[in-house]
Amino acid sequence: MANGNDFDRQIRDAEKERRSEERKKTWEKREKKFWRTFLFTEEGRPKSGFGIYTFCLSFVFLAFYVLGFHLVTEYLTGPMAGWPVKLSNLCQAMLAGAFGAAVAWIFHLIFKDKRLAFAGHLWLAAYAVLVLVSMLVILRGSGAIGAFLTFYGWFVVIPLCLGLLATYIMYRRDWRPPVQPVKEPEWRKYTKRR
Repeated sequence: MANGNDFDRQIRDAEKERRSEERKKTWEKREKKFWRTFLFTEEGRPKSGFGIYTFCLSFVFLAFYVLGFHLVTEYLTGPMAGWPVKLSNLCQAMLAGAFGAAVAWIFHLIFKDKRLAFAGHLWLAAYAVLVLVSMLVILRGSGAIGAFLTFYGWFVVIPLCLGLLATYIMYRRDWRPPVQPVKEPEWRKYTKRR
């Protein structure tokens, strides 16, 4: 009877190992596909100019959000000292988010491609998820997760959601897919009058 249980366990372990290898190969393919967008073609052009532009633009937006928080903290902490803490934090987060959204609006007006500001904010959302997951792993069992989530909610989620909402609205309002020129059928050139 023990040999039957050992055999079943070996089959389960082999199946688990096979699934693990398949998952690993799938993730390796996804990683290669992701990083391939940042490579260049033989002519020296980026394979995905849009991906590279929005990736770099996300760091510009991140810098402006940090600047917005610096300005809000520097100039409004004193005047808001008598306010309730939650109201003060909410106002500061909203003002920093509004500052970032205003900068995104300016970039949106400047850029010809109206998808760039929204896509840059999608990169910021991806960074925020990565930070959240990594901090939850790092702080696991330390008792500091609650404090981190409070800080994260006030100073990451609120401004980022405000920026995402603003840029999404601008994107939906202004972006039009490029119109492809209508190509005449090949036979049409034989029927034209000269």
